[in-house]
Amino acid sequence: MKTYKTILLAGLCAGGAVLFPCRQAQAAGKPAAADKTRAVLAAYADDLVIPTYTKMSDNALRFAREAGALKEAPTDAKAAEVGRLLLETRVPWELSESFLFGPAAFADLDPKLDSWPLDVSRIDIVTRNADEKKLEIDAAYVRSSLGAELRGFHAAEYLLFRGGQPRRAAELSPGQLAYLAAVAEVIAEDAITLEAWWKGADKISGEKAKILEDAEIEPGKSYALEFKNAGKAGSRYESTAEAIDEIIGGSKDIIDEIADSKVGKPYETGDAADCESLYSRTSLADARCNVQSVEKSYSVISPLAAARSPKADKAVKESIARLLKSIDAVKAPLAASLDRKEQLKAIIDDCRKLSADLDQVRELLVK
Repeated sequence: MKTYKTILLAGLCAGGAVLFPCRQAQAAGKPAAADKTRAVLAAYADDLVIPTYTKMSDNALRFAREAGALKEAPTDAKAAEVGRLLLETRVPWELSESFLFGPAAFADLDPKLDSWPLDVSRIDIVTRNADEKKLEIDAAYVRSSLGAELRGFHAAEYLLFRGGQPRRAAELSPGQLAYLAAVAEVIAEDAITLEAWWKGADKISGEKAKILEDAEIEPGKSYALEFKNAGKAGSRYESTAEAIDEIIGGSKDIIDEIADSKVGKPYETGDAADCESLYSRTSLADARCNVQSVEKSYSVISPLAAARSPKADKAVKESIARLLKSIDAVKAPLAASLDRKEQLKAIIDDCRKLSADLDQVRELLVK
């Protein structure tokens, strides 16, 4: 982890009669401040991160089951339902993108679940080989033999959608259906792994535990416990300030990604192919969920920021509201609105402003 400067107490006590009471006040104040910070970290892990990942893994299980059923007996209705369940699973993922630190990062679950762009030509080769009986595709094959650009949400999206609409069952070959079912199963495994890492493997359901056991996936001890015990023995966080910095840094990362990539790149190139979630056409909905993720993350640490600077706290909240309004002003899908340069530039500029405002809060709480 990074090493951060110790937060210095402002002002010095002068005079012998004042010195001792001032030290007493400082000593009394430190535990109170530390308790508030620990309460924030506990709320962040228990009330935001864990419920979000639990929802995602619950949805992913339904998605995987229905993808398997589609493979066995394909119909248009089933294809549409599997597409709906994919998008339903993706929503909590997008709502988690302000906290892609910890297991999502060090266990490579972010790239495994959400790499973009895809290697579409390679996916087509794999499914064609399956159709020609040269290859058998199952979850073990996807898990151990395919790179991040060939799996995850966007691979499933590519198989299920075209132009924002679900594909008809007749358009999906047996090889594509097998690939989809295998990818869906691995998405469920990865989603359950995220839940287990944060919650603790002994705290997930029996069904989920069996899935991880069968896949030979062994999450470590509860990351939430480490996070909440920042600064104590057994935590990789040397201080509560480091954990707070993770929260702010995670929010900044996704806001900067919207500005640089999710909206910024297609804005610069004018090429619809640079829009993430191209096949389902949910790029703007994804970005909105990302900002809502930041909003949820910031709401947890807002009392700490407001106690230091009501002005800085207000600036972040106003920037979030302004960015959401800018996103809503662009007509979906993004791929069809790339000529709306002023509106897209407003999103990018509002991202930059929010990122700078978060830097100000970071200076208050971390540096």
